[in-house]
Amino acid sequence: MKKEELVKKWLNSELNQEELEAFKQLDAYSSFIKLSENAKHFKAPDFDSEASYEGLKRKLQRKKSGFRPALQYAIRIAAVFVLGIGLYFTFFNTSLTTIETDIAQNKTITLPDNSTVILNAKSILTYSNKKWNSNKKVTLDGEAYFKVAKGETFVVETTNGKVTVLGTEFNVKSRKDIFEVSCYEGLVNVTHNATSINLPASNTYRIYAGAISFEQMVYTNPTWIDNKSVFKSVKLSHVLDELERHYNIKIVSEKINKNIIFTGSFALNDLDTALQSITLPLQLGYTKENNKVIFYKK
Repeated sequence: MKKEELVKKWLNSELNQEELEAFKQLDAYSSFIKLSENAKHFKAPDFDSEASYEGLKRKLQRKKSGFRPALQYAIRIAAVFVLGIGLYFTFFNTSLTTIETDIAQNKTITLPDNSTVILNAKSILTYSNKKWNSNKKVTLDGEAYFKVAKGETFVVETTNGKVTVLGTEFNVKSRKDIFEVSCYEGLVNVTHNATSINLPASNTYRIYAGAISFEQMVYTNPTWIDNKSVFKSVKLSHVLDELERHYNIKIVSEKINKNIIFTGSFALNDLDTALQSITLPLQLGYTKENNKVIFYKK
């Protein structure tokens, strides 16, 4: 699919999981996300981005053969700039809302139906205000805890799978090679590839490194909301990624085996305590240099 078609479908919140993954690979992906976040606070006059873009292409085609290479390059740059302006006005006129959290940041969002979402660090949530009444769907990249208003059908789409619910509380985590859904109240339906299962309260459905597992929960809400990250049988690399995500640090770990399986937890409000919780069970050491943490074998 062409880039501009991906962008148009994203603006209308119409991307399927495969298309969303392709959209995220675009060079301008981060710019689109930031623009969407800022654009929802403003209002601008009507602008037909598709017509403007097509008109620009026709003009460039008529003139292209007479330009020298350097001028042709300049024209291509100008085309990108004008398309960006068109997309800017398109963002202003769409009801698409995108919320993004930074490193070591959480956000609480109230959706149009008064459902609540708590977005974990380095996560992105997107939904359409315009289509909300007929299509209560959000797209998630990262991790979030949902408290869905009673009686409201609700869909969460990720690149790893889809979750469908009716008035319940649940947590969805979708990062790299892990897809995890935990149901805290009610019942959720989880779809991954061609498989669909109903997940009752107090249960977790997890796909990690291609393996599917079901587990009973011992917690009444997501531990990260209470400043604690808990892990069960995951690679150390996954734990270190979470550590970087929550503490805004750079971890150097070339001299250790990051494929070691880790089960445990670390605090989200005290870096030294968190580092000790990871290194002591694995008999590792660490040193800190400004915002860099170096792991090493003892």
